[in-house]
Amino acid sequence: MAEILKISETEAKIGTDDGKVVTVPIACVAYPDPREGDDVNLYKDGNNYIVKKAGTTTGGIVGNEPDGGKSINKHLFVWVGTFLFGGLGVDRFLRGQIGLGICKLLFNWMTLGIWELVDWIVALTKAYGAAYGNVENITFDSKGNYTR
Repeated sequence: MAEILKISETEAKIGTDDGKVVTVPIACVAYPDPREGDDVNLYKDGNNYIVKKAGTTTGGIVGNEPDGGKSINKHLFVWVGTFLFGGLGVDRFLRGQIGLGICKLLFNWMTLGIWELVDWIVALTKAYGAAYGNVENITFDSKGNYTR
């Protein structure tokens, strides 16, 4: 296993288990939103490298991560949150829209459930905001913290 040590706009420096540092173009990183400290697998393909995030799940609704955490499909996560807790504004908090979540918590009773219905439709059409980026699975560590 390797680790991303440093990232710039054009390249990433990756430390390997044997103590070497490999510099690869950022285009070789085969997952969205790479960050310093990410555990990755480094594969050599001729003169090029392919960098994949270690422990990612491919498909499925819920999966286990190597560090003891869990991964869940973001669509299911938002749908269930909206269905069960939409009236309390929790769905807006899940989407990263804190201000709207507070407004919905305080004023949803005045809309007679129409706001909740609209948010349910928004959740079904996959309009989540920028809270989860382009990833399909949401990952939580073993303590339940969102790790992106």
